[in-house]
Amino acid sequence: MLRSIFSRPLFLQVSSRSFIGTQTRLASTSETAFDRKSIQYAGKQIKQTLKGRDVVFYQAPEGVKRMFLFMYISAGVQLMFWGNLASLAYVSYTKKESDAEDAPIVLAPKSQRMAIAGGMVSIGIGIAAVMCLYPWRYIDKLILLRGANKVKLVTHARFMNSHKYKEYPIDQLYCKQKVFTGLGVTGKDPLGKTNSSHIFLRAQGERMAYMLDRKGKFTDVKLFDGLWYNPNAR
Repeated sequence: MLRSIFSRPLFLQVSSRSFIGTQTRLASTSETAFDRKSIQYAGKQIKQTLKGRDVVFYQAPEGVKRMFLFMYISAGVQLMFWGNLASLAYVSYTKKESDAEDAPIVLAPKSQRMAIAGGMVSIGIGIAAVMCLYPWRYIDKLILLRGANKVKLVTHARFMNSHKYKEYPIDQLYCKQKVFTGLGVTGKDPLGKTNSSHIFLRAQGERMAYMLDRKGKFTDVKLFDGLWYNPNAR
């Protein structure tokens, strides 16, 4: 009798826990099913739209154009700075005529002046190239092209359309990070230090990745992950 009295609350407690656990599992199951249905619905809607026109699937945040303009200006300043140094070195680089203390200072040999000037020009070009490389791989727009077979990437490259516009088959692109994290108002905030503020979108056969900003506007982040998230791709 005493055992039955003490065991009854325990039974109720276990039953209530199992009931709550069942509810939780049902809720998570229904949520997963809902998520899948919503992704399928969004995919169908976009696919239907792609039969008639292109769809801008991603747009970079506002304000980056000004930042990249300053970067291009800075790259030009670097070229001018190192170019002037190279010109100065070629024209006026001097050395002692001999090892004697009172030896006169004369203009260095032409080959030496050219080598120093060439090194300075190389430094300037290298710095400018690094500063230009970032906007060349930073995606301004990702456009799903009509027909739903290809995607166009529009970068912030200037004066070079070969770097500004790139087209790839949809299945040739992949990324190893998910856009959707469930954090923040839009669900795109990075997971602490483990996730970058940028998504690196890669094309098969290319070494360098393209960059998308998490702060940009995505048409559907879950659909983006469904299309291109592939952690095992190489």
